Amino acid sequence: MKITEEINREGQRQDRLSMNLDGDCVDGRLDATARTDAQRRRLHNTWNWYFIVEAGCVIGADCFFSTASMTHKLVSILLILLPCLFFMILVLPRVFDKPQGSDRQTTDQPVSKTGAYGWIFALLSLVCLPMGAWLDGTAILAQLFIVPQLFIAFAYLPALGLVGVLNMAYLGMVLAGKRFLSTDLTGNLMLMVLVVVFSAMIGKSFNVLALTNGHNQMLLDKMESQQKTIRRLSRAEGASIERERVANEMHDTIAQSLTSILALARVAHEELYDDLPAARKHLEMIASASKSSLDDTRRMIADSAPADLDGRDLKTALERTVHATAAKTGCQSQCLVQSTLPPLPKQTEVNLLRIVQESLTNISKHANAQHVQVSLLLKGQELLQLRIKDDGCGFDIQNLDFQEMEKAGHGYGLRDMAKRAQDVGGRCTVTSVPGQGTSITVNIPIERPSNAARPDEEKE
Repeated sequence: MKITEEINREGQRQDRLSMNLDGDCVDGRLDATARTDAQRRRLHNTWNWYFIVEAGCVIGADCFFSTASMTHKLVSILLILLPCLFFMILVLPRVFDKPQGSDRQTTDQPVSKTGAYGWIFALLSLVCLPMGAWLDGTAILAQLFIVPQLFIAFAYLPALGLVGVLNMAYLGMVLAGKRFLSTDLTGNLMLMVLVVVFSAMIGKSFNVLALTNGHNQMLLDKMESQQKTIRRLSRAEGASIERERVANEMHDTIAQSLTSILALARVAHEELYDDLPAARKHLEMIASASKSSLDDTRRMIADSAPADLDGRDLKTALERTVHATAAKTGCQSQCLVQSTLPPLPKQTEVNLLRIVQESLTNISKHANAQHVQVSLLLKGQELLQLRIKDDGCGFDIQNLDFQEMEKAGHGYGLRDMAKRAQDVGGRCTVTSVPGQGTSITVNIPIERPSNAARPDEEKE
C-alpha cells in the first residue's frame, strides 16, 4: 500500500510539473500578446494625438487668418472635421486591431485595409474637403491630417490616387477662380504639385513601415508556431525517454528481484518437508530480496541510485551483489575490484552496477554455471574494464535473433547492458561459445584529474 501511495503521489507531482510547464508556456505567450497589444495601443494613441493637434492647428489658422465670414468658417470646420472624426473613431481602431502577419498583408495588401469603412472615409474626404475649401480657402490645410489618414487606411498606390483626385478637385476650383493660400494662380498650382509630391514621399514611408511590421508579425507568428511544435515534440520525446528509463529500471531491479524471489520460494517450498533450517534460510533471503526490491522501487520513484549503492562505494556494492547471487544460486563466485580506482561519476557507478546485476541474473537463469568471476580493473591510465565471466553452457551469439527474443520476453538485458555502457561513453562486448561459457567485457574511458599522481610517480 505504501508503494502504491508513493507511486500515486509521484504521478500527481509529475502531472503538476507538466501543468506548470505548460502554464509557463501559456504565460509566455500571453505576455508576448500583451506586449504586442500595448505597442498597438501606444501607436494608436500617438496617431490620435497627432490628428488632434493638427486639426487644432488648422482650426486655429482658419479662425485667425481666414477672411471668410464666420458662418463659412464654422461650416468649413465642420466639413473638414467630419472625415477626420470618422477616421479616428471607426477606421483607425480597426487598422490596429486587425490581425497582422498573414502572407497577403506582406505581399498583396488589400486596397482598403478596413473594407467598407475605408471607402466611406475616402468618400467623405473627397466630398467634404473640397466643399470646406470652397467655403474657406484656409481649409485646404486639412490635408496635413487627411493625407496621412488616407495612407493609413489604404494601400500605397490607391491612397496616392485618392490624394491625386482630391488635389484635382482643388485644381478645378483654382481654374474656376477660387484662391486658397495665395492670390497667384501659379502659387496655387505649385501648392497642389507639392502636396502630391510630398504625399508620395510620406506615403511611401508609411507603406514600407506597414509592410515591415506585417512581415515581422508574420515571422513572429511562424516562430510561435514552430515553438509550439518543438514543445510538443519535446514533451513526446521526454515521455518516451522516461518510459524507457522506467522500463530499464524495472527490468534491472523489480524483475530481477521477483525472479530471485520466485526461485527461492520454489526451493524453500521443497525444503519445508525435509530440511527446515535450509528452508528458513531461504525464507530469510526472500525477505531480504523483497526489502531490496522495495528500496529500489522507492529510489526509482525518486530517480536516485540503486539500493546497493546507498551509503557504499562501488567496490563494496559489487562484492555484495556477487556474493548475494552466489548464495542464491550455489555457484562459486569471485569478485576482483582494483583498490586504487579513481573517483567515478555517479552515473558511471550506477550503470556498472546495473550491468553486473543483469549479467548475474542472466547467468542464474540461463547459464547453469558453476563458477562466476567479476572483475573491475584499470587498463592503462584512461581505460576502466569490467568483465563478467562464467563457465556455463554458453550460446551461439551469431545466430541470435534479438527481435524474436525480445518479443518472447528475452534478450532485453543484452540490449540494455550495451545501452548502459554507451550512455557513459563505453562499449559492451559479448563473447560466448556453446559449452564454454560466456564473457561480457565493458570498456569505459575515464579522465583522471590533472593533479592525480600516476602509479610510477607514486613509487618514486
